[in-house]
Order: sequence, then C-alpha cells, then structure tokens
Amino acid sequence: MKTSIFADKSTIFIFAFAPAGLGHLRVTNALYEGLPNKIFPLLLGSQDKAITFLHRIMSFHPITRAITQWAEQGLMEDISTFYYNLFLRSHTKQIYEQILTIIDQNIEQPSRVIIIATHFGLAQQIGSIKKKLEKEKEIQIILIVQVTDDSPLHIWFIKEADITFVPSRKTKNSLLKYAKKKTKEEINIEVSPYPISPLLEKNISKEYMEDRISQVDNKNNKTIHVMIPVSGAAVGTDYYAKLIDSLHQKSHRFLFHIISKDAPYVRNFLSQMLKRSYVDITVSSQDKEIVHKYEEIYKEFPISLEITKPSEQSFKALLECTMQGASLLLFSEPIGRQEKDNLNFLRRSNLIPHISVNNLLWEYAGRDKPLVDESGGEMLQKAGGWRGFCLPDDPIVASSLINWAMREGILSAMMNCKPHPLSTDYNVEEMQSGGVSLFWKKVENMCNNLSR
Repeated sequence: MKTSIFADKSTIFIFAFAPAGLGHLRVTNALYEGLPNKIFPLLLGSQDKAITFLHRIMSFHPITRAITQWAEQGLMEDISTFYYNLFLRSHTKQIYEQILTIIDQNIEQPSRVIIIATHFGLAQQIGSIKKKLEKEKEIQIILIVQVTDDSPLHIWFIKEADITFVPSRKTKNSLLKYAKKKTKEEINIEVSPYPISPLLEKNISKEYMEDRISQVDNKNNKTIHVMIPVSGAAVGTDYYAKLIDSLHQKSHRFLFHIISKDAPYVRNFLSQMLKRSYVDITVSSQDKEIVHKYEEIYKEFPISLEITKPSEQSFKALLECTMQGASLLLFSEPIGRQEKDNLNFLRRSNLIPHISVNNLLWEYAGRDKPLVDESGGEMLQKAGGWRGFCLPDDPIVASSLINWAMREGILSAMMNCKPHPLSTDYNVEEMQSGGVSLFWKKVENMCNNLSR
C-alpha cells in the first residue's frame, strides 16, 4: 500500500502565489486551510513588485484597463501571451534560487516537491525550470496549477504542469483547444469545484441564520450587516462611498463592514469612511492578515449582504445560504475580461439572473413597481434560485434597487437558494461546495498514479 502524500515525510509542499490582488492569495489560503494539521507547507510569494504595480495600473486607470482588455482578445491575446511568456521564462533566476534553498535547507533530502501555483506568472516560471531542478537535485517536482477565475486566458496554459484545475468545462475546453495548437503532448486539465475557504463553508447555527434572514425583512428592525471588500488599487471607491451614504439615508439599519489593505491609493477613501458612524473599518498592511480578518468578520457578524467586484469572490455563490460565508452577493461593474467571465459562469449556472432579467429588475426598481401582478410573482419565484445580482453603474440608482429588492421580498426569497445540482446534472462537477477537499483528493490520486 502506498503511503499517503500527506504522511510521506520526504514530500515538501510549496504554495506559489503573487500579491497582485487578493484573489490569488484567497485561493492559496483556502487550499492551505484544507491541508491536514500535520502538514506545514512553505509559502513562495513573488518578489516581483512590478506584478503588483501593473495590476494596480491595469485595474484602476481606464486607459490602461482598455488596453489590457484589447490585448486579451483574438490575435492580440496570442501576441501578448507570447511576449509575456518569453519575459517570464527568461526571468527565473530568483525563483530558481528560492526553490533550491528550500530543498537544501530541508533536514532530510526530499524525494518529491509538490508546488501549487495560484498565479500564472509564477506557474510559467516554475514550469520553465522544472526539469532543470529535477535533474540537478535528483528529485520529483510536481507542478499543480489552480486557475483563479473562470476565464480561459491563454497565459494559464502551462505545458509543464502535471495538472491544471479550472472552475468549468467551458474554460477546460477553451484551454485544451489552445494547448493543441501549442503542443502535441497530452495536457492534463481537470474541472473541479472552485476552492472556497473551509471556514466560510462551515454551517451556521439556527440563530445565526434567523438573524441573517430577519435582516433582509423590510418589516424588521434588525441591523443589516453589509460586507464591502475594497481592492488595494482603490478600484470603485467613489462608487462605494456614494452607495454607502445613499443606503444609510434610506435606512439607518445598514451597518457597513469595510475591509481593505492599507495602501496609498485607498487611504483617502478610508479616512472619509472613518467619519461615518455607520461604517466599521478593518485595515491591514499584510495581505494574508486581510484574508484572515475577512473570515473573522463573517464569524463574528451575521453578514447578510456583500457588495463586491465579480472577482474570485463570485464563487461564494456556490455556498448554500446556511453556510457562514454565504451572504447575498451584489456585484458592482465588472473590470476586465476575467470578471465578465465570472459573471457568465454564474449566469450559466442560474445563480444570478440572466442579463434580460437583471435589466428587468432595474426597470421595476426604477419605476418603484410593486411585485403584485403575475409577472411579479414569477420574478419572486425566480429569485428563490439566485445567490446574487448585478448592480447598476450609478450608485444612487443601485441603492434604490437594493432598497426596492428588500421591500418587495426579492432578498428574502434569495435567502432560500440551494445552489447544488442533482448528481445527474451536466454541470455537477462545477456546482459543488467542498472544492478544497476535492482538490486534495484529486492531487493525491494523481501523485499516486505518477508514482506507479
């Protein structure tokens, strides 16, 4: 009988991530938390400050954002991917030395290193030095890649990866199609439920759930706890500020929990928010601490609503409403192709309304129309299957929509959503929670197969 990879003392686990946005780190942290207690993996963060700088510029500035989106389409994506890949694979000295140091400092000579990469840049770099490391140290290097959006960007194709996990069949097929143009070798890409932190997947108490439900009841006086994670690049802060004030004017029941990195781009916004008694602010200069504090807020407060970009946070829609992190998700305007693709995943899975229905919501709210007729009844029935919806670009209009949705029972209906499909459904492999435990089971099976 083979020894489990988690019990094999000659196996080292390394997480490779980049501090470019919190998404990659949230996924890394979720997978980290899913490991057995006796496993002590090492974290290998990118030291390339240019990655973080470029991420901020491309997210925040409208011109660079437009250029980025243009470079991610059609022929331009092929060209930009080629040159970006060339750059990454020619700048591997630092990461090569870091991995060598990790191997050499181990008390016993390891026989296997399992590297989990949650950022395409590091995955490309590690892929390019994988064979060199194996030959020099006479060691097995297993490279596992977790794609962090449901977006088949070509840069996520790493030919040396032993397995690449993606959130959907659509993304798998797109990457396989691209891979066939680039290599004749068989590529291992597998669909697996998106890895969400096990702490956010914990079932809540009956009292916690009752509190969460009562918050979105228009006839109740319970405090409405709203989570707002803010990007360190300060994306959308003007929108959030106006939305917060507008919602507070409509009802003093709203209490906003803002969590943000302490970064220069966001300090002006945070200083404004500190003056508001209806805003609670959590700030840290450390990315990892932000991830942990985010989970702590969900543990301490029965968060009913979260206003967020459709980043990797979108996949919290896979959680049942009885789980700790399963607030209703209200999405601001998507920035970039990845966020649009994430919304498309949710629409395909019927976890948010399709565009035409979402527009109808906006129209009803704009006319302050009560849901008393037959079409209104159909709308409420559909809402019972939603875990979120998209907000208008105008924050004042968005606040009116939220207020209307609560008054008309839309939010209450959404609290009954049970997103998991039947075992016979075509998308069952995409639509489950428990993605972290499934990830590690699949990794162990793959490692055992490679050892045969």
